[in-house]
Amino acid sequence: MRQLIVLVSFFVLGTLGVSAQSREDIVLTGGPALRFMEHGKAASHDVYWFNFVDASVIRLKELKAQAKGDELVTWLIYRPAYASRSAELGLNLTAQIEAKANVVGVRLVWFNTKDELISYLNRGLDRSKIKIGSFDYFGHSNKACFLFDYSNVIDTMSIAWLHVKDLEYISRHAFARDAVCKSWGCHSGEMYSQWWKNQFDVGLTGAIGKTDFEHGGLPVLSSSDGKWTQ
Repeated sequence: MRQLIVLVSFFVLGTLGVSAQSREDIVLTGGPALRFMEHGKAASHDVYWFNFVDASVIRLKELKAQAKGDELVTWLIYRPAYASRSAELGLNLTAQIEAKANVVGVRLVWFNTKDELISYLNRGLDRSKIKIGSFDYFGHSNKACFLFDYSNVIDTMSIAWLHVKDLEYISRHAFARDAVCKSWGCHSGEMYSQWWKNQFDVGLTGAIGKTDFEHGGLPVLSSSDGKWTQ
């Protein structure tokens, strides 16, 4: 009887081990405008080229500090905007970003298109075993889009985005049921959060109004009537 109990115990523990799921924390970072496009405007965007990067690094450090042994932390970044800002400045910003990722100790994944981003969220890791446990977005946005570039190719416009209607192409099974998600960009709480909840059945905290990245640290609400909401 004792041997039977021991064998059953090993079977149960083994089954639990096989079914246990790892988690992935994701920080998604959009790119800056070009100074050629924004210079001289009354409300000039991205005077400092690493606003989104510095805020992302703060969040990545938080995630690394609280991550458990089997938890992955991944940094997804839209490469083209940083490549073009690099060319404008005569600096290798992508190399600087790679160095920051190495210092923090996170996986860095560049993407060039919306389709590449969606593919990673769906299949970059085995989503039957490794669920997205948290998701943070740092970048330009409006109520209906994450804008991965803005005033980078066309003045005051974006050519790369993730619209609310694109969310249907991301598997709802990619996210853990208790995933914690937040958009740190402007206006996401006015529409994006609701569509996110409907698609993935997890909340996305977003801003009513604008957010400000210009003073260091994590961005803060900058509209007089602004608030965070899901």
